[in-house]
Amino acid sequence: MVRSNKPTTPEDFPTQSPLPSGDYSYTVEIVMKMQQTMGTLVEAVNGLKEDSREYRAELKTIGKDIHGAKVGIKWAIGLCLGFGGIIGWAINAYITATHK
Repeated sequence: MVRSNKPTTPEDFPTQSPLPSGDYSYTVEIVMKMQQTMGTLVEAVNGLKEDSREYRAELKTIGKDIHGAKVGIKWAIGLCLGFGGIIGWAINAYITATHK
């Protein structure tokens, strides 16, 4: 094994260039565009929430209307069956009475 007399630690370290101290208008422009886009997104989400509330209310109304229609149809069928039974009984009574 050969040993060298050279130092093992580097004497010159890499240097980093200093941060630019120039114009930041491009960065400000990007941040402002992002803020504008976020505002647009927030507005769109709020609009969707409002539409969702309106649609839910409309669906509840439609649900109540459908329920009312189903109840009305059941009543109509019941009344038709009742009147049909009465008419059938009357016809049966008439036929029985006239054929004796």
